[in-house]
This record gives sequence, structure tokens and C-alpha cells, in this order.
Amino acid sequence: MEFLFELLLELAAEGTVELSKSRKVPKPIRWLLIGIIALFGAAVIGVMLFASITALRDNVLFGILLLAITLFVLVMGVIKFRDTYLKKKAGQ
Repeated sequence: MEFLFELLLELAAEGTVELSKSRKVPKPIRWLLIGIIALFGAAVIGVMLFASITALRDNVLFGILLLAITLFVLVMGVIKFRDTYLKKKAGQ
């Protein structure tokens, strides 16, 4: 049962990313999919930030480590988003 849920969620996530990149899909649908992807990423980073601030209260070293990982994920996510959606592809 767990494998089935994992498979379905993986297909939905990969399908959303691929559809948001496709030029054949109408623009409003692509923008909606890009918004869903961005909101999911923001939610994950928000949970990571909450966990790092909570851990910072109990264990300073562990909290700083989690905060550094969160900031790294945030920066890499912004770079990936810019490369995927905001930069114009050569030849298109």
C-alpha cells in the first residue's frame, strides 16, 4: 500500500514538473502548475526553517547546522527555479 501511494505521488510530481515546462500546454495551466511547484517548495523550506529555529532553542550547534542546510536548500532552489523557468532557452 505504501509503495502504491509513493508511486502515485511520484507520478503526479514528475508529471507536474514536465507539464509546467511543456510549450504545448496552455499558459494559464502552466502558470498554475508553476505556482503549485513554488508553493510546495516554499512549504518545505518553511518547515525546515521552523525545525531549525525550534532546534536552535534546545541545541545551538544542531540548530545552526539545520539553519545552514535550510539556507543552502533555499539558495539552490532559487537557482534551479531561475534556470528552469525564468531564463530564456537558447534557440527558443
